Amino acid sequence: MSTQALFLALQNSEIGIGMGQANRLFGIAAQLFHITGLIFILSSILLVNLRLLGVGLVNQPVGLLVKKTNGLIWFGLAFLFLSGFFMFAPSAGLYYPNPAFWLKFQLLAAALVVQFTLYKKVTATETPNPYLAKSVAVISIALWFAVGLAGRAIGFVAA
Repeated sequence: MSTQALFLALQNSEIGIGMGQANRLFGIAAQLFHITGLIFILSSILLVNLRLLGVGLVNQPVGLLVKKTNGLIWFGLAFLFLSGFFMFAPSAGLYYPNPAFWLKFQLLAAALVVQFTLYKKVTATETPNPYLAKSVAVISIALWFAVGLAGRAIGFVAA
């Protein structure tokens, strides 16, 4: 089964049709939860990355910031994936040809790889290599904000 056929099958499933016929407030709530999830992630990552850049919270240990913000990242990811499914399922066929949709997921994959590899390695030590820490921080910030911008572009980019 092709990806497009899979998308159309989801859209035409009972779940997709049910969500599509739901009250408009359901769609609005899904979008608000999606944005809230992104805010949880961006604010948490931004706090730690600003610390890695030496710009903010310089008196706070990196490990403590990571420990305090890690829960918000997981909470934000849960919000994003759950609300994203609720927005995606009723109109999956419209997302398939949209290049901004695919760009968002490529950027999300890259951001998650950086988050769970380089970022995790750099933040695991109190005194990371300053050049590595700053590089990872810039890459992390750029990727996560790019995910948000690509997501926003989905509604404005025609297939």
